[in-house]
Amino acid sequence: MKHIIKIKKIIVGGKGLARPDSGKVIMAGFVLPGETVRIREIKELPGYIEGELIEVIEPAATRIEPGCDYYGECGGCDLQHGEYPEQLKIKKAIVREALVRTRVLSDEIVQDVVPSPDQWGYRCRLRLQIDKDGQPGFFRKKSNSFIAINTCPVATAAINTALAELDSTRCLKELAANCDEVELLQSPADQKITLVLLLKGSYKAPGEIIQAISECDHINYISCKTGKDFFYLQRQIDPDTDTATDPPPLSQTIPLPDHTCTLSWSGGCFSQVNAAQNEQLIQIVCDLAGDLTGKTVLDLFCGMGNFSIPLAMQGGTVTGIEWNRESIKWAKLNAETAGILCNFFAADVNKSLHQLLSDQQQVDIIILDPPRKGIGKAARLLPKLQPERIIYISCDPATLARDLVILCNRGYNLAKLIPVDMFPQTHHIESVALLEKT
Repeated sequence: MKHIIKIKKIIVGGKGLARPDSGKVIMAGFVLPGETVRIREIKELPGYIEGELIEVIEPAATRIEPGCDYYGECGGCDLQHGEYPEQLKIKKAIVREALVRTRVLSDEIVQDVVPSPDQWGYRCRLRLQIDKDGQPGFFRKKSNSFIAINTCPVATAAINTALAELDSTRCLKELAANCDEVELLQSPADQKITLVLLLKGSYKAPGEIIQAISECDHINYISCKTGKDFFYLQRQIDPDTDTATDPPPLSQTIPLPDHTCTLSWSGGCFSQVNAAQNEQLIQIVCDLAGDLTGKTVLDLFCGMGNFSIPLAMQGGTVTGIEWNRESIKWAKLNAETAGILCNFFAADVNKSLHQLLSDQQQVDIIILDPPRKGIGKAARLLPKLQPERIIYISCDPATLARDLVILCNRGYNLAKLIPVDMFPQTHHIESVALLEKT
């Protein structure tokens, strides 16, 4: 069945929503607000109809030609058909609706989206699926159907060069049975590329394959993940001592008001995909934290110290908690390099919060940057530590809204909400929420 509909808005998840005069709500992707489109009905569900775009009958003035040959097939980008200012408006509206519906904020509190310095070529981390023939690519949206690619316009030029070279060697074909995914990581500081092989079980890549990959001119280091373990497969030989050492880490220099700091990490750590925008994100968090002299800061899901180190250099006494031991290792090294004292622990955040409460601990400021699923029920524990401020960094407006309801019902007021465009050309949006004790 086909429908002609007018798109009212774009919702969480990136699909356009229409409310026909008669019948159910209809949702379809690759549309823009205000457009009249023809869609084919794919699935009818209890509350709405899921549709597929067939034709744009009356396009929005902001509709443009997508910049990628795979657009619409690859499951990644879904806003390339809109001008960048339009993308920012859509993302602000998505965040605003998710939070206004919870009644924890007024419409005016959501600020304009902080644009990304780069709209294309910004991703310095790219994870690719590997098919049975050893071809790199992505899954189509909400599907296990594979599409092979040889370039990605939202990835950096260096990553695309390395991807093309890796693909041309056909080395991945020999690994395909035991390697479902690879990651290409670019160090923002020196542009060098690390290839991470995500291997199954205890499988070890044959030496000849590693040697063949190491001969790629644009892949500088090779590493491996098996489960929670991370290690380098290709190590450097010190010519003076003839001993093998791990190669230099990925790193980024962060400018701060009175100084700079260098954050380093390995391929076994989480890092923001948009390095230039990460600088702005760190500055926003530091500004919201304010004067930290003499104050205690608890950084939950601290990773390798992306926020902990700058906040400690701003005068705070910082404790960071993160389950990933590789990240905590680098957080400690980053603090040592910066010449500051921080306490970092590899532990489960929920269990750690219970322990802090058992020890009757209090903190002045809590920073949290949880995964997409948010912090959930553990949000109830944060107010019990009696912080003056809570700064919540989120990559999902829906889970952020859910968690903010919990916090705002327990003595906190949402003072600021700043969307940050970490992922241009997609519907995904980072948000920074400042909560103050009432």
